[in-house]
Amino acid sequence: MVGTAERTASGGSYNCGLPAPPISERVQIAALASDMAGEKKVFGFEEVASHNVTKDCWIIIAGKVYDVTPFMDEHPGGDEVLLAVTGKDATNDFEDIGHSESAREMMDKYHIGEIDASTIPVKRTHVTPQQVPGNQDKGADALIKILQFLVPILILGLAFAIRQYTKSE
Repeated sequence: MVGTAERTASGGSYNCGLPAPPISERVQIAALASDMAGEKKVFGFEEVASHNVTKDCWIIIAGKVYDVTPFMDEHPGGDEVLLAVTGKDATNDFEDIGHSESAREMMDKYHIGEIDASTIPVKRTHVTPQQVPGNQDKGADALIKILQFLVPILILGLAFAIRQYTKSE
């Protein structure tokens, strides 16, 4: 009904007969309202992983999504460090560095939402690479080692023998 505060399912009239805003605007308004209410958006892994360039960089740490784009130039390790951890859970990388308490507090202003844990790819189990068959001729290796030991001794013995022989004449 035109002139009511209701809107139809088809997006008809909205608040006193005005047309309903486009869906994209309604989504943005809903997101803004949830942010203002203290709720954070839940992102899928692929969406977060797609933000992987200097001008648009998101990272995941401890299940939280951070838009670190404004921090790229200020990061003490440089932007390469942040770019290297896009597209994966950077929690271990973050913890291994041993960030200060002030760095952890600074993260709050970059926090934009949570990661949907069900969208994170299953970690691949480590598969030990098959051993490449090497030189199976152990006899040749042993001979080389013996010669490396004996040749200097033989040279030293020969030098000693020549010295003794020339000394006696």
